[in-house]
Amino acid sequence: MNKYLPIAILVGIATSFSSWAINVGDITSIMTSEESSLSKEIINTTDSARYVSVTVKQLSSPLPGGVEMNLANPGELLSTPANLILPGDAKDVFRFFYKGPEDDKERYYRLQWIDEPVSESVATKSGKAATATASAEIGTILVVAPRKERFDYSRQGDLITNTGNVSFRVIAYGACKDPALDQGKGCRERYYVMPGTKIRLQKSDVSNSRTRIGIWHGKQFITVK
Repeated sequence: MNKYLPIAILVGIATSFSSWAINVGDITSIMTSEESSLSKEIINTTDSARYVSVTVKQLSSPLPGGVEMNLANPGELLSTPANLILPGDAKDVFRFFYKGPEDDKERYYRLQWIDEPVSESVATKSGKAATATASAEIGTILVVAPRKERFDYSRQGDLITNTGNVSFRVIAYGACKDPALDQGKGCRERYYVMPGTKIRLQKSDVSNSRTRIGIWHGKQFITVK
């Protein structure tokens, strides 16, 4: 079976974050080969203060079945701050710095966010005046592209193969294979494709001139069809 998934369900974390007090942004973030750091804006959607912390775990894969691993190089992915108290209706930024090997391997990390409501009373582990109560955990994924990147792909009809060493996103939109799905709007689908894997478009009719296929490689959009 080909190991590919729609972007929205990577690692089984396709939970709508609108129900959480803290909005941590995209489920999956990518640090390109030209970048050594990445910022994530965190927003407190409530009117009360929240205590937010983050821990980093390396993953064997961002797909279901990927397992957490001990960091081969302690300190290869650093975050600042490690935690903070975010006032109500406020926002702040966590930054992540890659200090790992400069090789041709793609790496995957789980960012585990802890979100706790606080009340101003006594000092907490953050060193600020607050006390934590019930908490929630939110998991997101950070993909670090190889420092020595080789981007390449092939397409045969509706089959797209990642023949390089860096993941990319495939987007297709236009005419539907099944006319019953069209309803005047056409079909749209997106996939995250890891190195050495392939995807077959499920909805889009690639034989139709209205259908377009593109690849997001980092911040660059490449027209495939």
